[in-house]
Amino acid sequence: MHAKDAAVSNPPPRRRAAAPGDAASRLLVAILLALAAVRGVSVAGLQLPFNGWDELPHLAVAYYVHKTGRMPTTRTPMPRELVPFITAHPHPTTSLSMLRGINAKPYPGDAPACCEEPKKRFDLFLYQAQHGPLFYRLMALFCPGPDPAALLAWADAGRLCNVALLVATLALWRLALGRLLPADGPLRWLPDGVLLLLVSFSYVTYNFARFANDGLALFCASAALAAYVVWIKPRGVLAPAGSWRTALLGALAGLAVLAKATALPVALVLGILLTLPALRPRLSWRARLRALAAPCAFVLGYVALAGAYHLPYLMRYGQLTGMQEAIFSSRRGFGLAKLLGAAKDLGYGVFRNPLAYNATVFLGGWSNLQSPDWQNLAFKTGLTGCALALGAALCRRGGRRRLLSLALAAPELPLLWAGCTLALVFHALHSALAWGFPTTGAWYAMPALPAFFTWLLLGPALLGRLAGAQALLYLAVLFNWGAFSGTYGNLLVQETGTTDLAVGASIAAAHHALIPANAAWMLAAQFVLVALGLGLAAREALTAPGEAKPLQLLLRPRREHAGTPSRDTDRTGT
Repeated sequence: MHAKDAAVSNPPPRRRAAAPGDAASRLLVAILLALAAVRGVSVAGLQLPFNGWDELPHLAVAYYVHKTGRMPTTRTPMPRELVPFITAHPHPTTSLSMLRGINAKPYPGDAPACCEEPKKRFDLFLYQAQHGPLFYRLMALFCPGPDPAALLAWADAGRLCNVALLVATLALWRLALGRLLPADGPLRWLPDGVLLLLVSFSYVTYNFARFANDGLALFCASAALAAYVVWIKPRGVLAPAGSWRTALLGALAGLAVLAKATALPVALVLGILLTLPALRPRLSWRARLRALAAPCAFVLGYVALAGAYHLPYLMRYGQLTGMQEAIFSSRRGFGLAKLLGAAKDLGYGVFRNPLAYNATVFLGGWSNLQSPDWQNLAFKTGLTGCALALGAALCRRGGRRRLLSLALAAPELPLLWAGCTLALVFHALHSALAWGFPTTGAWYAMPALPAFFTWLLLGPALLGRLAGAQALLYLAVLFNWGAFSGTYGNLLVQETGTTDLAVGASIAAAHHALIPANAAWMLAAQFVLVALGLGLAAREALTAPGEAKPLQLLLRPRREHAGTPSRDTDRTGT
Protein backbone atom coordinates (compact mmCIF):
# COMPACT_ATOMS: atom_id res chain seq x y z
CA MET A 1 0.00 0.00 0.00
CA HIS A 2 1.17 3.48 -0.74
CA ALA A 3 2.53 5.19 2.39
CA LYS A 4 0.19 8.13 2.00
CA ASP A 5 -2.77 5.78 1.54
CA ALA A 6 -1.80 3.92 4.67
CA ALA A 7 -1.63 7.16 6.64
CA VAL A 8 -5.19 7.94 5.67
CA SER A 9 -6.70 4.48 5.96
CA ASN A 10 -5.33 3.70 9.41
CA PRO A 11 -8.14 4.50 11.81
CA PRO A 12 -7.46 6.73 14.80
CA PRO A 13 -6.98 5.00 18.12
CA ARG A 14 -10.22 3.95 19.79
CA ARG A 15 -11.12 6.37 22.60
CA ARG A 16 -12.34 4.91 25.82
CA ALA A 17 -15.48 6.41 27.29
CA ALA A 18 -14.91 8.48 30.42
CA ALA A 19 -14.68 6.05 33.31
CA PRO A 20 -16.90 3.32 31.83
CA GLY A 21 -16.16 0.97 34.70
CA ASP A 22 -16.43 3.57 37.41
CA ALA A 23 -19.32 2.52 39.64
CA ALA A 24 -19.75 6.03 41.04
CA SER A 25 -20.03 7.50 37.54
CA ARG A 26 -22.56 4.86 36.48
CA LEU A 27 -24.58 5.52 39.63
CA LEU A 28 -24.53 9.25 38.98
CA VAL A 29 -25.70 8.79 35.38
CA ALA A 30 -28.53 6.52 36.54
CA ILE A 31 -29.61 9.08 39.15
CA LEU A 32 -29.56 11.92 36.63
CA LEU A 33 -31.56 9.97 34.06
CA ALA A 34 -34.09 9.08 36.76
CA LEU A 35 -34.29 12.78 37.68
CA ALA A 36 -34.90 13.66 34.03
CA ALA A 37 -37.72 11.10 33.83
CA VAL A 38 -39.44 12.26 37.05
CA ARG A 39 -39.05 15.93 36.18
CA GLY A 40 -40.26 15.33 32.64
CA VAL A 41 -43.42 13.58 33.80
CA SER A 42 -43.94 16.29 36.42
CA VAL A 43 -43.68 19.12 33.89
CA ALA A 44 -45.87 17.24 31.41
CA GLY A 45 -48.53 16.85 34.11
CA LEU A 46 -48.35 20.31 35.66
CA GLN A 47 -48.45 22.09 32.31
CA LEU A 48 -52.02 22.46 31.12
CA PRO A 49 -52.72 21.46 27.51
CA PHE A 50 -51.47 24.03 24.98
CA ASN A 51 -48.89 25.59 27.34
CA GLY A 52 -45.97 23.99 25.50
CA TRP A 53 -44.27 26.10 22.84
CA ASP A 54 -46.41 25.92 19.67
CA GLU A 55 -48.24 22.92 21.11
CA LEU A 56 -51.65 23.83 19.73
CA PRO A 57 -50.45 24.22 16.10
CA HIS A 58 -48.52 20.93 16.38
CA LEU A 59 -51.66 19.15 17.57
CA ALA A 60 -53.70 20.72 14.80
CA VAL A 61 -51.26 19.64 12.07
CA ALA A 62 -51.16 16.05 13.34
CA TYR A 63 -54.96 15.96 13.51
CA TYR A 64 -55.22 17.31 9.95
CA VAL A 65 -52.90 14.55 8.71
CA HIS A 66 -55.11 11.99 10.50
CA LYS A 67 -58.20 13.50 8.94
CA THR A 68 -57.00 13.92 5.34
CA GLY A 69 -53.97 11.62 5.01
CA ARG A 70 -51.76 14.45 3.75
CA MET A 71 -49.76 17.36 5.12
CA PRO A 72 -51.47 20.76 5.18
CA THR A 73 -49.93 23.99 3.94
CA THR A 74 -48.93 26.85 6.21
CA ARG A 75 -52.11 28.69 5.18
CA THR A 76 -54.52 25.83 5.96
CA PRO A 77 -57.01 26.95 8.64
CA MET A 78 -57.42 25.01 11.86
CA PRO A 79 -59.84 22.05 11.63
CA ARG A 80 -63.08 23.19 13.31
CA GLU A 81 -63.64 19.76 14.89
CA LEU A 82 -60.94 20.70 17.40
CA VAL A 83 -62.95 23.59 18.86
CA PRO A 84 -64.65 21.56 21.67
CA PHE A 85 -61.26 20.19 22.73
CA ILE A 86 -59.61 23.61 22.56
CA THR A 87 -62.30 25.38 24.59
CA ALA A 88 -62.32 22.68 27.29
CA HIS A 89 -59.02 23.99 28.72
CA PRO A 90 -57.73 27.48 29.57
CA HIS A 91 -54.99 29.02 27.45
CA PRO A 92 -51.99 31.25 27.97
CA THR A 93 -52.18 34.58 26.19
CA THR A 94 -49.96 33.43 23.33
CA SER A 95 -52.24 30.63 22.14
CA LEU A 96 -55.36 32.63 23.05
CA SER A 97 -54.33 35.28 20.54
CA MET A 98 -54.74 32.69 17.74
CA LEU A 99 -58.30 31.70 18.62
CA ARG A 100 -60.73 34.20 17.14
CA GLY A 101 -64.44 33.52 17.18
CA ILE A 102 -64.48 30.71 19.76
CA ASN A 103 -65.09 30.77 23.50
CA ALA A 104 -61.50 30.08 24.60
CA LYS A 105 -60.65 31.23 28.13
CA PRO A 106 -57.38 32.61 29.59
CA TYR A 107 -55.52 31.36 32.65
CA PRO A 108 -57.17 32.41 35.93
CA GLY A 109 -53.97 33.88 37.39
CA ASP A 110 -52.96 37.53 37.44
CA ALA A 111 -49.58 37.53 35.63
CA PRO A 112 -49.67 39.87 32.60
CA ALA A 113 -47.33 37.55 30.70
CA CYS A 114 -49.90 34.76 30.37
CA CYS A 115 -53.26 35.61 31.92
CA GLU A 116 -54.44 38.69 30.04
CA GLU A 117 -56.92 38.75 27.20
CA PRO A 118 -54.89 39.52 24.06
CA LYS A 119 -55.47 42.89 22.46
CA LYS A 120 -56.49 41.17 19.24
CA ARG A 121 -57.31 37.60 18.28
CA PHE A 122 -56.43 36.06 14.93
CA ASP A 123 -57.42 32.88 13.13
CA LEU A 124 -55.08 29.95 13.66
CA PHE A 125 -53.41 28.69 10.50
CA LEU A 126 -51.33 25.53 10.51
CA TYR A 127 -47.97 27.28 10.20
CA GLN A 128 -46.13 24.31 11.71
CA ALA A 129 -46.65 22.57 8.36
CA GLN A 130 -43.38 24.30 7.45
CA HIS A 131 -41.60 21.33 9.06
CA GLY A 132 -41.08 17.81 7.80
CA PRO A 133 -43.90 15.27 8.05
CA LEU A 134 -42.27 12.55 10.17
CA PHE A 135 -43.63 13.46 13.61
CA TYR A 136 -47.10 14.34 12.35
CA ARG A 137 -47.54 11.15 10.36
CA LEU A 138 -46.41 9.06 13.32
CA MET A 139 -48.81 10.78 15.71
CA ALA A 140 -51.64 10.70 13.17
CA LEU A 141 -51.51 6.89 13.27
CA PHE A 142 -52.80 7.00 16.86
CA CYS A 143 -55.19 9.94 16.61
CA PRO A 144 -58.60 8.82 17.99
CA GLY A 145 -60.77 11.33 16.19
CA PRO A 146 -62.51 14.53 17.31
CA ASP A 147 -63.83 13.39 20.72
CA PRO A 148 -62.38 15.88 23.29
CA ALA A 149 -61.68 13.24 25.97
CA ALA A 150 -59.93 10.96 23.47
CA LEU A 151 -57.93 13.88 22.07
CA LEU A 152 -56.78 14.75 25.59
CA ALA A 153 -55.47 11.21 26.10
CA TRP A 154 -53.77 11.43 22.69
CA ALA A 155 -52.08 14.72 23.64
CA ASP A 156 -50.94 13.25 26.96
CA ALA A 157 -49.52 10.21 25.18
CA GLY A 158 -47.55 12.51 22.88
CA ARG A 159 -46.07 14.30 25.89
CA LEU A 160 -45.13 11.05 27.61
CA CYS A 161 -43.49 9.72 24.45
CA ASN A 162 -41.39 12.86 24.29
CA VAL A 163 -40.40 12.46 27.95
CA ALA A 164 -39.13 8.97 27.06
CA LEU A 165 -37.22 10.53 24.16
CA LEU A 166 -35.78 13.07 26.62
CA VAL A 167 -34.24 10.31 28.74
CA ALA A 168 -32.92 8.50 25.66
CA THR A 169 -31.47 11.72 24.22
CA LEU A 170 -29.69 12.55 27.48
CA ALA A 171 -28.21 9.04 27.53
CA LEU A 172 -26.97 9.53 23.95
CA TRP A 173 -25.45 12.89 24.84
CA ARG A 174 -23.65 11.32 27.79
CA LEU A 175 -22.39 8.49 25.57
CA ALA A 176 -21.03 10.91 22.96
CA LEU A 177 -19.41 13.20 25.52
CA GLY A 178 -17.80 10.21 27.21
CA ARG A 179 -16.05 9.36 23.96
CA LEU A 180 -15.14 12.92 22.99
CA LEU A 181 -13.84 14.28 26.30
CA PRO A 182 -10.74 12.98 28.14
CA ALA A 183 -11.27 9.67 29.90
CA ASP A 184 -8.82 10.53 32.69
CA GLY A 185 -7.02 13.48 34.13
CA PRO A 186 -8.53 16.69 35.55
CA LEU A 187 -11.25 16.86 32.87
CA ARG A 188 -12.60 13.34 33.23
CA TRP A 189 -15.65 14.51 35.23
CA LEU A 190 -16.87 16.86 32.49
CA PRO A 191 -19.27 14.38 30.79
CA ASP A 192 -21.14 13.78 34.06
CA GLY A 193 -20.96 17.47 34.95
CA VAL A 194 -22.47 18.47 31.61
CA LEU A 195 -25.18 15.84 32.02
CA LEU A 196 -26.05 17.30 35.44
CA LEU A 197 -26.47 20.76 33.92
CA LEU A 198 -28.56 19.42 31.04
CA VAL A 199 -30.94 17.64 33.41
CA SER A 200 -31.13 20.70 35.68
CA PHE A 201 -31.75 23.31 32.95
CA SER A 202 -35.51 23.89 32.64
CA TYR A 203 -35.37 24.67 28.90
CA VAL A 204 -34.41 21.06 28.18
CA THR A 205 -37.38 19.57 30.06
CA TYR A 206 -39.89 22.09 28.70
CA ASN A 207 -38.66 21.53 25.16
CA PHE A 208 -39.40 17.81 25.40
CA ALA A 209 -42.42 17.61 27.73
CA ARG A 210 -44.94 18.83 25.15
CA PHE A 211 -46.77 17.60 22.06
CA ALA A 212 -44.24 18.74 19.45
CA ASN A 213 -41.69 17.48 16.94
CA ASP A 214 -38.61 18.80 18.76
CA GLY A 215 -38.16 15.71 20.91
CA LEU A 216 -38.09 13.35 17.94
CA ALA A 217 -35.74 15.63 15.99
CA LEU A 218 -33.33 15.98 18.92
CA PHE A 219 -33.37 12.24 19.57
CA CYS A 220 -32.61 11.35 15.94
CA ALA A 221 -29.94 14.06 15.67
CA SER A 222 -28.31 12.93 18.91
CA ALA A 223 -28.44 9.31 17.77
CA ALA A 224 -26.71 10.31 14.53
CA LEU A 225 -23.97 12.19 16.39
CA ALA A 226 -23.48 9.35 18.87
CA ALA A 227 -23.37 6.82 16.01
CA TYR A 228 -20.63 8.82 14.33
CA VAL A 229 -18.61 9.19 17.54
CA VAL A 230 -18.97 5.57 18.67
CA TRP A 231 -19.43 3.61 15.46
CA ILE A 232 -17.59 5.45 12.69
CA LYS A 233 -14.91 7.72 14.14
CA PRO A 234 -12.95 4.95 15.96
CA ARG A 235 -12.81 2.84 12.78
CA GLY A 236 -11.97 5.66 10.40
CA VAL A 237 -13.89 6.56 7.28
CA LEU A 238 -11.80 4.15 5.16
CA ALA A 239 -12.57 1.09 7.25
CA PRO A 240 -13.90 -1.95 5.34
CA ALA A 241 -17.59 -1.59 4.56
CA GLY A 242 -17.35 2.01 5.81
CA SER A 243 -19.54 3.41 3.05
CA TRP A 244 -22.68 1.60 4.11
CA ARG A 245 -22.14 2.83 7.67
CA THR A 246 -21.94 6.43 6.54
CA ALA A 247 -24.96 5.91 4.28
CA LEU A 248 -26.96 4.72 7.29
CA LEU A 249 -25.65 7.72 9.21
CA GLY A 250 -26.94 9.99 6.46
CA ALA A 251 -30.33 8.31 6.60
CA LEU A 252 -30.48 8.83 10.37
CA ALA A 253 -29.60 12.51 9.94
CA GLY A 254 -32.29 12.72 7.27
CA LEU A 255 -34.85 11.34 9.72
CA ALA A 256 -33.86 14.07 12.20
CA VAL A 257 -34.44 16.81 9.62
CA LEU A 258 -37.72 15.18 8.53
CA ALA A 259 -38.83 15.57 12.13
CA LYS A 260 -37.77 19.23 12.36
CA ALA A 261 -35.43 21.41 10.34
CA THR A 262 -33.64 22.58 13.52
CA ALA A 263 -31.64 19.34 13.19
CA LEU A 264 -30.14 20.51 9.89
CA PRO A 265 -26.93 21.90 11.51
CA VAL A 266 -26.18 18.43 12.88
CA ALA A 267 -26.43 16.94 9.40
CA LEU A 268 -24.13 19.64 8.01
CA VAL A 269 -21.58 19.10 10.78
CA LEU A 270 -21.55 15.34 10.18
CA GLY A 271 -20.98 15.96 6.48
CA ILE A 272 -18.04 18.24 7.28
CA LEU A 273 -16.52 15.72 9.68
CA LEU A 274 -16.72 12.97 7.09
CA THR A 275 -15.16 15.23 4.45
CA LEU A 276 -12.20 16.43 6.52
CA PRO A 277 -10.04 13.29 5.99
CA ALA A 278 -10.16 13.88 2.23
CA LEU A 279 -8.80 17.42 2.70
CA ARG A 280 -5.57 16.39 4.38
CA PRO A 281 -2.47 17.67 2.57
CA ARG A 282 -0.07 15.46 0.66
CA LEU A 283 -2.62 12.77 -0.21
CA SER A 284 -2.38 10.84 -3.42
CA TRP A 285 -5.33 11.29 -5.76
CA ARG A 286 -6.31 7.66 -5.20
CA ALA A 287 -6.37 8.08 -1.41
CA ARG A 288 -8.33 11.30 -1.75
CA LEU A 289 -10.96 9.62 -3.93
CA ARG A 290 -11.28 6.77 -1.43
CA ALA A 291 -11.69 9.28 1.40
CA LEU A 292 -14.45 11.08 -0.53
CA ALA A 293 -16.50 7.88 -0.69
CA ALA A 294 -17.63 8.37 2.92
CA PRO A 295 -19.21 11.83 2.53
CA CYS A 296 -20.71 10.80 -0.81
CA ALA A 297 -22.38 7.80 0.83
CA PHE A 298 -23.58 10.06 3.64
CA VAL A 299 -25.15 12.47 1.16
CA LEU A 300 -26.85 9.62 -0.71
CA GLY A 301 -28.31 8.23 2.50
CA TYR A 302 -29.47 11.68 3.56
CA VAL A 303 -31.05 12.53 0.21
CA ALA A 304 -32.82 9.18 0.10
CA LEU A 305 -34.70 10.13 3.28
CA ALA A 306 -34.93 13.92 3.28
CA GLY A 307 -34.52 14.82 -0.39
CA ALA A 308 -38.27 14.80 -1.05
CA TYR A 309 -38.74 17.35 1.75
CA HIS A 310 -36.06 19.74 0.50
CA LEU A 311 -36.71 19.56 -3.25
CA PRO A 312 -40.01 21.51 -3.52
CA TYR A 313 -38.64 24.39 -1.45
CA LEU A 314 -35.40 24.46 -3.44
CA MET A 315 -37.24 24.44 -6.75
CA ARG A 316 -39.84 27.06 -5.82
CA TYR A 317 -38.14 29.37 -3.33
CA GLY A 318 -34.42 28.56 -3.44
CA GLN A 319 -34.58 27.58 0.25
CA LEU A 320 -33.54 24.32 1.89
CA THR A 321 -36.51 24.18 4.23
CA GLY A 322 -40.06 25.44 4.57
CA MET A 323 -39.16 27.96 7.28
CA GLN A 324 -41.99 30.45 6.94
CA GLU A 325 -39.81 33.52 7.49
CA ALA A 326 -37.37 32.49 4.74
CA ILE A 327 -40.27 31.76 2.39
CA PHE A 328 -41.66 35.22 3.19
CA SER A 329 -38.35 36.82 2.16
CA SER A 330 -38.11 34.72 -1.00
CA ARG A 331 -41.63 35.54 -2.14
CA ARG A 332 -40.91 39.26 -1.86
CA GLY A 333 -37.58 38.99 -3.62
CA PHE A 334 -35.51 40.17 -0.67
CA GLY A 335 -31.79 39.70 -1.28
CA LEU A 336 -28.76 39.37 0.95
CA ALA A 337 -28.41 43.12 1.51
CA LYS A 338 -32.00 43.37 2.69
CA LEU A 339 -31.51 40.37 4.96
CA LEU A 340 -28.35 41.76 6.56
CA GLY A 341 -30.09 45.10 7.00
CA ALA A 342 -32.53 43.40 9.34
CA ALA A 343 -29.70 43.08 11.88
CA LYS A 344 -30.63 46.53 13.20
CA ASP A 345 -33.95 45.09 14.42
CA LEU A 346 -32.46 42.19 16.37
CA GLY A 347 -31.94 44.08 19.61
CA TYR A 348 -29.46 41.51 20.91
CA GLY A 349 -26.78 42.20 23.50
CA VAL A 350 -24.00 40.39 25.32
CA PHE A 351 -26.47 38.32 27.35
CA ARG A 352 -29.76 39.07 25.61
CA ASN A 353 -29.43 36.64 22.73
CA PRO A 354 -30.53 33.06 22.08
CA LEU A 355 -26.96 31.76 22.14
CA ALA A 356 -26.82 32.50 25.87
CA TYR A 357 -30.49 31.57 26.32
CA ASN A 358 -31.04 35.29 27.04
CA ALA A 359 -29.37 34.61 30.42
CA THR A 360 -32.77 33.39 31.61
CA VAL A 361 -32.81 30.47 34.01
CA PHE A 362 -36.48 29.55 33.48
CA LEU A 363 -39.00 30.09 30.70
CA GLY A 364 -42.31 28.29 31.20
CA GLY A 365 -43.39 27.45 27.70
CA TRP A 366 -46.04 29.57 26.01
CA SER A 367 -46.96 31.09 29.36
CA ASN A 368 -43.84 33.24 28.82
CA LEU A 369 -43.32 33.19 32.60
CA GLN A 370 -39.67 33.89 33.33
CA SER A 371 -37.36 33.52 36.28
CA PRO A 372 -37.03 36.60 38.51
CA ASP A 373 -34.36 39.18 37.88
CA TRP A 374 -32.11 37.98 40.70
CA GLN A 375 -31.92 34.49 39.17
CA ASN A 376 -31.14 35.93 35.74
CA LEU A 377 -28.48 38.17 37.28
CA ALA A 378 -26.99 35.12 38.96
CA PHE A 379 -26.94 33.36 35.57
CA LYS A 380 -25.13 36.32 34.01
CA THR A 381 -22.64 36.22 36.87
CA GLY A 382 -22.06 32.51 36.26
CA LEU A 383 -21.58 33.02 32.53
CA THR A 384 -19.13 35.84 33.16
CA GLY A 385 -17.23 33.88 35.78
CA CYS A 386 -16.86 30.85 33.52
CA ALA A 387 -15.66 33.04 30.64
CA LEU A 388 -13.09 34.72 32.90
CA ALA A 389 -11.96 31.32 34.19
CA LEU A 390 -11.40 30.13 30.63
CA GLY A 391 -9.42 33.27 29.87
CA ALA A 392 -7.33 32.76 32.99
CA ALA A 393 -6.68 29.13 32.06
CA LEU A 394 -5.51 30.23 28.62
CA CYS A 395 -2.91 32.45 30.27
CA ARG A 396 -1.12 29.26 31.26
CA ARG A 397 0.84 27.25 28.76
CA GLY A 398 -0.59 24.00 30.07
CA GLY A 399 -4.13 25.32 29.74
CA ARG A 400 -3.56 26.36 26.13
CA ARG A 401 -2.01 23.02 25.28
CA ARG A 402 -4.82 21.05 26.90
CA LEU A 403 -7.49 23.16 25.18
CA LEU A 404 -5.79 22.72 21.80
CA SER A 405 -5.54 18.96 22.23
CA LEU A 406 -9.21 18.85 23.21
CA ALA A 407 -10.25 20.83 20.14
CA LEU A 408 -8.23 18.52 17.89
CA ALA A 409 -9.58 15.37 19.53
CA ALA A 410 -13.20 16.55 19.64
CA PRO A 411 -13.82 18.97 16.73
CA GLU A 412 -17.46 17.85 16.84
CA LEU A 413 -18.19 20.18 19.76
CA PRO A 414 -16.96 23.52 18.32
CA LEU A 415 -18.33 22.63 14.90
CA LEU A 416 -21.74 21.82 16.35
CA TRP A 417 -21.80 25.05 18.30
CA ALA A 418 -20.74 27.05 15.23
CA GLY A 419 -23.34 25.35 13.02
CA CYS A 420 -26.18 26.01 15.44
CA THR A 421 -24.99 29.59 15.89
CA LEU A 422 -25.21 30.20 12.15
CA ALA A 423 -28.66 28.61 12.08
CA LEU A 424 -29.85 30.91 14.88
CA VAL A 425 -28.48 33.97 13.08
CA PHE A 426 -30.16 32.84 9.85
CA HIS A 427 -33.53 32.45 11.58
CA ALA A 428 -33.19 35.66 13.59
CA LEU A 429 -32.42 37.76 10.52
CA HIS A 430 -35.26 36.27 8.49
CA SER A 431 -37.77 36.61 11.31
CA ALA A 432 -36.71 40.22 11.97
CA LEU A 433 -37.12 40.94 8.27
CA ALA A 434 -40.55 39.29 8.16
CA TRP A 435 -42.09 40.50 11.42
CA GLY A 436 -39.95 43.46 12.46
CA PHE A 437 -38.46 41.64 15.46
CA PRO A 438 -36.71 38.27 15.97
CA THR A 439 -38.86 35.30 16.97
CA THR A 440 -35.92 32.91 17.39
CA GLY A 441 -36.28 30.59 20.35
CA ALA A 442 -33.10 29.70 22.20
CA TRP A 443 -34.18 26.04 22.21
CA TYR A 444 -33.82 25.96 18.41
CA ALA A 445 -30.08 25.43 19.00
CA MET A 446 -30.50 22.74 21.65
CA PRO A 447 -28.39 20.20 19.67
CA ALA A 448 -25.41 22.40 20.63
CA LEU A 449 -26.35 22.78 24.31
CA PRO A 450 -23.92 20.02 25.43
CA ALA A 451 -21.11 21.91 23.69
CA PHE A 452 -22.20 25.16 25.37
CA PHE A 453 -22.20 23.61 28.83
CA THR A 454 -18.84 21.96 28.14
CA TRP A 455 -17.44 25.39 27.35
CA LEU A 456 -18.90 26.79 30.58
CA LEU A 457 -17.24 24.13 32.75
CA LEU A 458 -13.98 23.86 30.82
CA GLY A 459 -12.34 27.04 32.13
CA PRO A 460 -12.96 26.33 35.83
CA ALA A 461 -11.94 22.69 35.34
CA LEU A 462 -8.62 23.77 33.83
CA LEU A 463 -7.95 25.95 36.88
CA GLY A 464 -8.24 23.04 39.28
CA ARG A 465 -10.52 20.72 41.17
CA LEU A 466 -11.97 23.28 43.53
CA ALA A 467 -12.74 25.83 40.82
CA GLY A 468 -14.39 23.15 38.68
CA ALA A 469 -16.52 21.83 41.53
CA GLN A 470 -17.55 25.35 42.56
CA ALA A 471 -18.64 26.28 39.02
CA LEU A 472 -20.55 23.03 38.60
CA LEU A 473 -22.40 23.38 41.91
CA TYR A 474 -23.13 27.07 41.34
CA LEU A 475 -24.77 26.48 37.96
CA ALA A 476 -26.52 23.24 38.93
CA VAL A 477 -28.03 24.70 42.11
CA LEU A 478 -29.14 27.82 40.22
CA PHE A 479 -30.72 25.79 37.41
CA ASN A 480 -32.56 23.49 39.81
CA TRP A 481 -33.76 26.42 41.90
CA GLY A 482 -35.13 28.05 38.77
CA ALA A 483 -36.83 24.84 37.67
CA PHE A 484 -38.49 24.23 41.04
CA SER A 485 -39.61 27.80 41.67
CA GLY A 486 -40.66 28.38 38.07
CA THR A 487 -42.79 25.26 37.72
CA TYR A 488 -44.25 24.84 41.20
CA GLY A 489 -44.14 28.41 42.47
CA ASN A 490 -45.13 30.36 39.37
CA LEU A 491 -46.53 28.39 36.44
CA LEU A 492 -48.87 26.20 38.48
CA VAL A 493 -50.19 29.25 40.35
CA GLN A 494 -50.99 31.13 37.14
CA GLU A 495 -52.56 28.12 35.44
CA THR A 496 -54.88 27.28 38.35
CA GLY A 497 -55.31 30.57 40.24
CA THR A 498 -54.33 29.08 43.62
CA THR A 499 -51.15 29.09 45.69
CA ASP A 500 -52.07 25.81 47.39
CA LEU A 501 -49.81 23.17 45.86
CA ALA A 502 -52.16 20.25 46.47
CA VAL A 503 -55.21 22.11 45.15
CA GLY A 504 -53.30 23.37 42.12
CA ALA A 505 -52.03 19.87 41.33
CA SER A 506 -55.57 18.45 41.53
CA ILE A 507 -56.84 21.17 39.18
CA ALA A 508 -54.03 20.41 36.73
CA ALA A 509 -54.79 16.68 36.98
CA ALA A 510 -58.37 17.37 35.87
CA HIS A 511 -56.97 18.60 32.55
CA HIS A 512 -55.08 15.37 31.85
CA ALA A 513 -56.16 11.85 31.01
CA LEU A 514 -52.93 9.83 31.33
CA ILE A 515 -50.33 11.89 33.17
CA PRO A 516 -50.19 11.68 36.97
CA ALA A 517 -50.07 15.07 38.67
CA ASN A 518 -49.24 14.06 42.25
CA ALA A 519 -47.08 17.10 42.87
CA ALA A 520 -46.07 16.12 46.42
CA TRP A 521 -44.30 12.83 45.71
CA MET A 522 -42.84 14.07 42.42
CA LEU A 523 -41.46 17.14 44.15
CA ALA A 524 -40.01 15.04 46.97
CA ALA A 525 -38.48 12.56 44.53
CA GLN A 526 -36.85 15.41 42.60
CA PHE A 527 -35.37 16.91 45.75
CA VAL A 528 -33.85 13.56 46.72
CA LEU A 529 -32.46 12.89 43.26
CA VAL A 530 -31.09 16.43 42.93
CA ALA A 531 -29.32 16.14 46.31
CA LEU A 532 -27.79 12.80 45.36
CA GLY A 533 -26.76 14.09 41.95
CA LEU A 534 -25.14 17.23 43.35
CA GLY A 535 -23.23 15.26 45.96
CA LEU A 536 -21.89 12.62 43.59
CA ALA A 537 -21.02 15.16 40.89
CA ALA A 538 -19.15 17.38 43.35
CA ARG A 539 -17.26 14.38 44.70
CA GLU A 540 -16.28 13.32 41.19
CA ALA A 541 -15.00 16.81 40.36
CA LEU A 542 -13.09 17.15 43.63
CA THR A 543 -11.38 13.75 43.29
CA ALA A 544 -10.30 14.12 39.66
CA PRO A 545 -6.56 13.41 39.29
CA GLY A 546 -3.93 15.86 38.17
CA GLU A 547 -5.13 19.10 39.70
CA ALA A 548 -3.81 22.19 37.97
CA LYS A 549 -1.54 24.61 39.79
CA PRO A 550 -2.99 27.95 40.89
CA LEU A 551 -2.72 30.66 38.26
CA GLN A 552 0.43 32.75 38.53
CA LEU A 553 0.73 35.97 36.53
CA LEU A 554 4.39 37.07 36.39
CA LEU A 555 5.59 40.52 35.43
CA ARG A 556 8.62 39.07 33.73
CA PRO A 557 9.75 35.56 32.83
CA ARG A 558 11.84 33.82 35.47
CA ARG A 559 15.37 32.88 34.45
CA GLU A 560 16.42 29.32 35.12
CA HIS A 561 19.91 28.10 35.88
CA ALA A 562 21.51 26.08 33.16
CA GLY A 563 20.54 22.46 33.37
CA THR A 564 17.77 23.12 35.88
CA PRO A 565 14.26 22.15 34.79
CA SER A 566 11.80 25.03 34.74
CA ARG A 567 9.48 25.28 37.72
CA ASP A 568 6.79 26.54 35.38
CA THR A 569 6.60 23.23 33.58
CA ASP A 570 2.96 22.27 33.41
CA ARG A 571 1.94 19.62 35.92
CA THR A 572 -1.63 19.19 34.83
CA GLY A 573 -0.98 16.23 32.58
CA THR A 574 -2.79 12.98 32.99
